[in-house]
Amino acid sequence: MFPICNNRRLDARPHLASGFTLVELLMTMLVLGILLSIAIPGYKDYLIRANKSAIKAVMLEVASRQEQYVMISGTYGTLAQLNYTVPAEVSAVFDIQLSTGTNSGSTVTALQGLPTFSLTASGKANTIQAGHPAAGATTQLSINQFGLKLPINEW
Repeated sequence: MFPICNNRRLDARPHLASGFTLVELLMTMLVLGILLSIAIPGYKDYLIRANKSAIKAVMLEVASRQEQYVMISGTYGTLAQLNYTVPAEVSAVFDIQLSTGTNSGSTVTALQGLPTFSLTASGKANTIQAGHPAAGATTQLSINQFGLKLPINEW
């Protein structure tokens, strides 16, 4: 009555191959590509903003130490004299320059001969900060003995 077929049932379905089809893999890659094209520029902007916040904190710390140092010695000091080391993650992406001296070019007599300092930071070439901040024509942040922070729109 029942046909003999090598101990297999006649109604058994053939074994289906497991895995993903080419179309499924292509759709997954397409979705990932779209997500990455949105996420990577946002992440880059986040890193630029985070680095700018870090350099501003460093510059404000140096300016604060300069004010303490000038009260003791009567002149502004170098980073070594201030006993300050720029954090490695900041110095990796920014060039920092500190210049000190005395005010000799002022037209205001009361300001002549007073100690001065200027601290500038600009993004290093071939890093994510190259050319940043770039909101205006300038590519560097600066602060001086008066607390003047330039460019104003970046602080």
